[in-house]
Amino acid sequence: MTFILESVKSSLTNDYLNRYMSLLDVPYSSLTVNPFVGTPRGYFTTPELNQRLNLIRHLIQNSEQILLVLAEISYGKTSLLNQLRHYAKQHHEHWWICAPTSSPALSPEALMSTILSAFNVRHEGKSPQVLQDSLRSHVAATRYNGQLPILMIDDAHLLPLATLRTVIELAMQGEPQTRMRVALFCEPQITSILATPEFEIVHNTLIHTIDIPALTKAQVRDYILFRLKGVHYGSIHPFTNEVISKMFTQTEGAPGKINLLAQQVLIKFVEQRPSLFKEVAPHIKLIWSGMIILLLVGMALGVYWLYPNLFAGALESHSPEMLPLAVHTTPLKKEEISKEDSKPLPTLSAPTSVAPPADLAVLNQAPVTNDTQHTEIKDESWLREQNPEAYTLQLLGAHDYTALKKFLTDSPLENVAIIKTIYRDRDWYVLVHGIFPDRDTALAAIATLPTALHQDTQPWPRTFESVQKSLANK
Repeated sequence: MTFILESVKSSLTNDYLNRYMSLLDVPYSSLTVNPFVGTPRGYFTTPELNQRLNLIRHLIQNSEQILLVLAEISYGKTSLLNQLRHYAKQHHEHWWICAPTSSPALSPEALMSTILSAFNVRHEGKSPQVLQDSLRSHVAATRYNGQLPILMIDDAHLLPLATLRTVIELAMQGEPQTRMRVALFCEPQITSILATPEFEIVHNTLIHTIDIPALTKAQVRDYILFRLKGVHYGSIHPFTNEVISKMFTQTEGAPGKINLLAQQVLIKFVEQRPSLFKEVAPHIKLIWSGMIILLLVGMALGVYWLYPNLFAGALESHSPEMLPLAVHTTPLKKEEISKEDSKPLPTLSAPTSVAPPADLAVLNQAPVTNDTQHTEIKDESWLREQNPEAYTLQLLGAHDYTALKKFLTDSPLENVAIIKTIYRDRDWYVLVHGIFPDRDTALAAIATLPTALHQDTQPWPRTFESVQKSLANK
């Protein structure tokens, strides 16, 4: 039996199996799933953190100013950035986010090349000026097509001065339509860097600054219980009110420091109280032993059923009185994960004062043509009939309806519709294409479009729910 348990333990990686098999050993090895190491399941939030998240989202959406999110190390800058990206994926589908990895070795050219790669644009062998011009052109194309390009950089204080200056220029220089929204997550010393003469560009400019607050004593306890619950840890733990109070004093409410100290406390607790785990281990052994035996026998019967010839010789050598053992197994059921709803947001469009990229400008100036027999343009009733949770691709927008029809003549597509809205007191027409069951399928479909189309117009997926809402708000 021990051999079977060890063999299955080494070959199966199921989370629950690892978790409970670890209890068969008593000391620290029982903590193979450490609740205070790595990224937790979910995001621990507080009223103060929620207020910061909502403010960051509002400023990114509505302000052209640079945003600084400041906090010392271990206060959760990276977790906050990841939560913001996760939330944006669900609720701000028109946000186009690029989050390059910060490094003291990241040059301005490498940064621009990274962003262009995110735009699916080739950048090899181009000079810095060509890189910058190409980047601004694609930023404009993206904004012209209703998306909002956002640059989020974690640990921005580590960037070389020249690269940091390039980041600031992307947010502050050039025509408004060619600028990116910039949010920098960094330590407070970046304010001293920006105060130097090299960054005179920001000295007379409003920069929004947001801090990440420390956890209170009550929030420290809630945070620890949140981490324990994330790995389904049992109710027996060492984190009493007295221990929590001492941890709060020593860590000053910094989540990263809390993780390190809580890990030490939990390790010591497990090593000093092995009997707590011994009480549970026999039950765990019994349950898993039975399940493993059923699993192995079921697998053997399955092989016998599929490949009876393999056992022909063995069966002939056995006594005819031997009867096969019948074992009934119950199939495991997988829990269905419900798809999260995606809330729509209004589509952003380019200001009329900014000239669109060259390809789009040609579309707006295209002559009227009636040659659209190759593509059937669906009407609004077709859009309203679609599943709100399904996705479509927004290809491009224009003030001239005939320009979109000309585009469809040159590039026939199926399942296309043109949405009429109003932008700055003028008619604005948006072309959408396709029906896709989910966001990943829609993103994959972009790669099948003509290269010039998905590079110059930057198609992006949006839900039919957001399309239907825009029709209702006309």
